[in-house]
Amino acid sequence: MRILHFDLKEISGDAVELRSFGDNPNAYDSRSLALGDIATLIRQAEEGYYVSARLQADLATTGRQLFRWLDGSDRWLVQKLKELSGEGVVLAIAVAGRLAHLPWEVLHDGAQFLVQRLPAVVPLRWAASDQVTELTIESQPQNRALNLLFMATSPESVTPVLDYEQEEAQILRAAARTGIGLTVEESGCLEELGYLVDRQGQGFFDGVHLTGHATFREGQPRFITETATGEAYYASAREIASTLQPPLPPLVFLSGCRTGQAAEQGAVPSMAEALLQHGATAVLGWGQNVLDTDATAAAAALYEALARGKSLADAVALTYQALIKQEARDWHLLRLYAAKTLPGALVKPASTPGWKSAPKPSMATEFLDPLTRQIRVPTRESFVGRRRPLQRCLRSLTTDPETIAVLIHGMGGLGKSSVAARLCDRLPQFQRRVWQGRIDPAKLVNELTKMLDDRSLRQRLQDPEEELPFRLRGVFQQLAEQGEKPFLLVLDDFEQNLEAEGTGYILKPPAAAVLNALFWAIQETDLRHRLILTSRYDFDIAPLQGMMRQPLDGLQGADLQKKCDRLSALQPPPRQSDTAAAEIELILSWQAQAKLLADGNPRLLETLNDRVQPQPQTDRAATLDQLAADPTELRQQVLEARLLQQIPDDLRIVLSRGLVFELPVPPAAFASVTAGEEWIDRAIALGLLEVSPDQTLRVPRILPLHLPQEAEPLYAAAAQTLYECWWQGINATEIQALEVHRLAMLAKNEAIAAELGSELGHRWYNQSRFRDAVALGEKTVALTADYRIHHSLARSQATLGAVVSALENYQKALATCPEEDQQQKAAILHNSAGIYAQQGQVNEAIELYQQSLALLESIGDVKGKAASLHCMAILYAQQGQVNEAIALYQQSLALYESIGNVQGKAASLHQMAVIYAQQGQMEDAIALFQESLEIEEKIGNVQGKAMTLWWLGGLANQQGNPSLALPYLQEAFEILQHLRSPKAAQVEALLQAVQQQLE
Repeated sequence: MRILHFDLKEISGDAVELRSFGDNPNAYDSRSLALGDIATLIRQAEEGYYVSARLQADLATTGRQLFRWLDGSDRWLVQKLKELSGEGVVLAIAVAGRLAHLPWEVLHDGAQFLVQRLPAVVPLRWAASDQVTELTIESQPQNRALNLLFMATSPESVTPVLDYEQEEAQILRAAARTGIGLTVEESGCLEELGYLVDRQGQGFFDGVHLTGHATFREGQPRFITETATGEAYYASAREIASTLQPPLPPLVFLSGCRTGQAAEQGAVPSMAEALLQHGATAVLGWGQNVLDTDATAAAAALYEALARGKSLADAVALTYQALIKQEARDWHLLRLYAAKTLPGALVKPASTPGWKSAPKPSMATEFLDPLTRQIRVPTRESFVGRRRPLQRCLRSLTTDPETIAVLIHGMGGLGKSSVAARLCDRLPQFQRRVWQGRIDPAKLVNELTKMLDDRSLRQRLQDPEEELPFRLRGVFQQLAEQGEKPFLLVLDDFEQNLEAEGTGYILKPPAAAVLNALFWAIQETDLRHRLILTSRYDFDIAPLQGMMRQPLDGLQGADLQKKCDRLSALQPPPRQSDTAAAEIELILSWQAQAKLLADGNPRLLETLNDRVQPQPQTDRAATLDQLAADPTELRQQVLEARLLQQIPDDLRIVLSRGLVFELPVPPAAFASVTAGEEWIDRAIALGLLEVSPDQTLRVPRILPLHLPQEAEPLYAAAAQTLYECWWQGINATEIQALEVHRLAMLAKNEAIAAELGSELGHRWYNQSRFRDAVALGEKTVALTADYRIHHSLARSQATLGAVVSALENYQKALATCPEEDQQQKAAILHNSAGIYAQQGQVNEAIELYQQSLALLESIGDVKGKAASLHCMAILYAQQGQVNEAIALYQQSLALYESIGNVQGKAASLHQMAVIYAQQGQMEDAIALFQESLEIEEKIGNVQGKAMTLWWLGGLANQQGNPSLALPYLQEAFEILQHLRSPKAAQVEALLQAVQQQLE
């Protein structure tokens, strides 16, 4: 690879010098530039490149403009590329003067993108300085497989949840031919990452791949990692560099949105650039929001090339080309940064004499069925979910000196062995051994002997004259003296070593002898040998200390969706235009039934997938109906007959009552409603109660239980308990609020149903989920005529065009609103006025707004007052009273700013921009629209964002710039189409007209 440099040097005032040179910074060509030229390019990028998903045609246009600007009138770049024809080229573009903010990856020579050339031309953002005047390529490849450190971060409450398991799987698959040493840090915590780097030592890792979400906080780039307990931690580049400990590995890939994008129009360095400032050699990042699938495909292509011994520049070029071939939308957002040196090849090809291969990537093959000899757990590539249980187990096994064993327990099919296999993959610092079923002292000795290379140790372990605990202690001590790895022993299907006693299980004598000996020997030697046990049942080990228990529950939320995405019959149905809506509804219907039957149990999901996958669509629902009517077959896969036979009647009653809850609930709530506090621990031990990572409880639906016939008192108690616990006690999630609402409806608790229904209705209205809000409101109003639910329902009905129904509900709300609720009454008046305004009854609308305004002023509601002023301004503007309208908007804007209401601010800015546009003040209008758009994107107001994009596209087209108008209109149309807005057709018509202009 040859390097062509582009560097900016200050001259004076508003002028800079652009220097271009090959490998000698003293032999450069230059031209003088006005800073305004760069500012213009930056503005064009902000307005046309960073606003939305781009079409290939738009990218080529942007790339050609950028190429011509870089090439200059003397055609320096064209000439140099011609001279280097047949060689790969790195375009090292200095980050000075905000050049790093421009989209160099789309450079286009008129025939193709430069990254598509063979050999390719790879743009690179170069951190030049007075001390670093040129970039050099340094290659010190290791004669072994590529060693990569992978850490995914997925904190609680940070959405969307990324499919990081798929990213890991794709890397493993892509590099399968050469092999790759992929070490995974499971916690997502920088502190734990630092311990792992310490353990492996400097120089061990060739690259670090951090995948997760990134953002800007207080103007500075941050990567969202996890605390030790799973909360979000916003890590700086300095903290990441400090964790990885200089000298950092040659490559760091920050696979998070906007990690390669500078803020404030390029004035604030990107996280990738900031990491260079703290000692990184080369950093990859993403220049904008990126599709999860594109990020995964990029990682797979990159590491496959690096593992084959390709240089970093070549690997990045191959990554671009692979993404373009796959028609990946966001291929061009991948950005490479380097400082003084660019790493060449990180490892040598596998054909090199003496090349050292990577260790076996997975222990999954050790988990064999004793009868069929088939692997019983998913491979490392196909495992999904269980992040919190894995984190907790890993933390106990590696950092807690008191923990000797981890017991993973729960109902059959939940993936206990799969979690154990994953733990083994994550703990290569141990000698790992797996065996299933019955255990006794002789079998323990036999299995351990197979792990010993030293003959004298084998003989000592087999010595019949010495008691087992002392034999184990002696062998463990000698292994430590020889510097051997500690043991990690996995006792899978351990329930075969248990026997029923009363309402629980205890150890059989041979198994008790084994565990007693192991625990005593490990405690006596104070060594790091550890045990993992998987069992359907918890059991009493009172004499033993050091057992950490990890119950498992059914898959939920994002983990459940990931599992279904990997099962062919349960994947989301196709959304192509040729797929009939009725067919999609049919697929969604039986898929929902399958998920309900499986109840989050991975084994049952796989069983149902296998049953229906070969059948025609029309037969699948019937098959599932049969299984629902008689789930005996499904139960046999996850429940033992002996367990069902020994459930005491009192426990059966408690569990039946617990069916009132569809969501996992806090133990106190479960105990209060079921009157079963004394049975909770026993039910958990038997696998009859699922325990979620947050310790909430839920009764599995596969159990042969039914709600009591007189269930209304249970619904009432459950609704009240969860209302107090979730709705009043914490910031309830949407799914928790819906559960409280469901229970209140069943209990006929009008007050709770109305409060939850109206709150959710208003929330969904603000999220543009109008149909959801109407469906919930109509269901709730059938139970209660509460003014709050009438109000909430009317808002979404009006937006969907059901004006008559909306007015009826507003009138009912106003008629029944109590005098003391002035806040609600003012809101009803305000929203009713909007209906009259839409119908052209301006005077009536203004009168209602004024009534609302008077109430709001009386109670000191600044936000409501600002909203009423805003709406009155709209009416004045429609009547041509422009000055009065702008005055009201300015009052509204000032009020919104005084209380920090960014959503209201965005709306007022938008409406003022509309007036300026109508008055022909285009620059002022565009500036206000852009400011409004930035706010709408930050707060996720997709409806408002679409309207602003529509205006920006229309204005750009009016000004004779259809290429700029196109991406605005394309994104506006996609949003409105997704929202099923009637305005989508108008935007589509304008979009088609613009596309015709460009053809």
